[in-house]
Amino acid sequence: MPLLALFRTYRKFLTLLVVLAGAAAVYFWLEKAKDDRALLLTQAREICASAGEPFQPEGSRQKDWGKRCNGRVVALVAFREQVRSGSLDAMLADLERREGKQAADAALAAVYAKRATDALTRMEAADAAVKDDRVGGDWAAAVNDLAGLR
Repeated sequence: MPLLALFRTYRKFLTLLVVLAGAAAVYFWLEKAKDDRALLLTQAREICASAGEPFQPEGSRQKDWGKRCNGRVVALVAFREQVRSGSLDAMLADLERREGKQAADAALAAVYAKRATDALTRMEAADAAVKDDRVGGDWAAAVNDLAGLR
């Protein structure tokens, strides 16, 4: 029972001590909240400055702070996504164009190869038709064909 008597004797002092500890805790939490708010405001100002809009436009009320900036940031994010998807679309279109060119080049190469083979066949036929080392217009045409001059 001596402990209970001690509490009764110093009851006012202990109550004051508990109230002071509570007040100190509340003060600490409020200061921490102010520091956090100051940090958030600084970061918001930096983000908005980077986006090209002020966080606190002149003549605006506190509840309107950051609204224009937020709209600008949303627009920039949407623009970034459009650029990314647009870049992808452009890349795919370029790839399709290149593949089309490659297919056209391959077809053209096949046509030129067939022409060269045909010209060589005609030249061989014209050479076989030569008699007494005399050539005619057909042989000259076959030579020009083979050289690609015709």
